[in-house]
Amino acid sequence: MSKPPKQTGGSEIRVIERAPLPALRMIGSTTTDTPTTLRWTLMLVWFMRTMAVVWIAKGLFAWTIVLGVNRVVADLLELPVVMQAMVSFFAVADLMAAVGLWLAAPWGGVLWLICAATEVMAATLGAGVSLTGVVGVVLDGALIVVYFALSWLAANERV
Repeated sequence: MSKPPKQTGGSEIRVIERAPLPALRMIGSTTTDTPTTLRWTLMLVWFMRTMAVVWIAKGLFAWTIVLGVNRVVADLLELPVVMQAMVSFFAVADLMAAVGLWLAAPWGGVLWLICAATEVMAATLGAGVSLTGVVGVVLDGALIVVYFALSWLAANERV
């Protein structure tokens, strides 16, 4: 609630009487106003860390193909050029995204979204290139939706 402006020497001073916004809490802080509520920011961090572990596995799997460790799955030199490029891209980008996700950094979420969206688009737009198959593409799409939902809920929690 604000008071009417006061006239003091030609300039107006407006006094605002309301409580300041609460400070942002550290993630993992044990003190909360309502301990029974679900903290969406913490859920988002746990989701990102879980995805980091999965994306480390995906990145290491791509490196087994690049280095020729697992020739039963695929031999990089015998793959089509588009598939070689995709495997090489995901070998590097998946691990970088995993580090960013583990740190819960904004760039990690963006890089992960680029990796997941690239895999979904490559498989659905006719490139026929997907290391994870149809199940992986559907799972990537669902995880993107979950990430956006958790991000939106976490952002609204801070307001």
